[in-house]
Amino acid sequence: MNRPLDTLLSDLRLPGHRALAAHWLALHDAAGRRIPALSSIDPLQFAPALKDAWIVDAEEDGRFRMRLGGETLTDWYGFSTRGRLYEEMFGPAALPLVTEQTRRVLQTPCIGYHRVHPEIAERDHTVPAAFERLALPLTDAEGRIRHMIGATRFIGRTDPDAAAGAAGSSDAEEVAFWYPLPASIGA
Repeated sequence: MNRPLDTLLSDLRLPGHRALAAHWLALHDAAGRRIPALSSIDPLQFAPALKDAWIVDAEEDGRFRMRLGGETLTDWYGFSTRGRLYEEMFGPAALPLVTEQTRRVLQTPCIGYHRVHPEIAERDHTVPAAFERLALPLTDAEGRIRHMIGATRFIGRTDPDAAAGAAGSSDAEEVAFWYPLPASIGA
């Protein structure tokens, strides 16, 4: 569901997500309501999200590579995601969806916020993976939208306290919010 940008901060339940979004929005405003540059990101401005944070780069061949991933992703996957292509991280069932969502953030451009409870296929079994994810576009040195910064919190597995950040809202409630950014401000 598309939502107006001015609802983003009130839609987010987790403090780390709100800190990351507030930093991105401040950079967006400072840049004349344009997509901020990767080089302008200051991790100290979203310290509550650092363990959950990640950055993805769009490769020239259309694939996506993790520039970095915080402790939350390392704990979930059991390995560092840094430098890995999506194909090395996601199984055949999840890869098309994750790729499509990344393209949507970078090409629309827009911000994505998801709170979901999917079953994730892992080798010979499935694992319930309730998570909240925020994804925001960033530009490269030439001003092209080629990076995505975000934060993912797996509820109940890598952070049993994350549900506390969701107080007052049903954990069963799933959302897929998109915050379109006018194309004229994206380039």
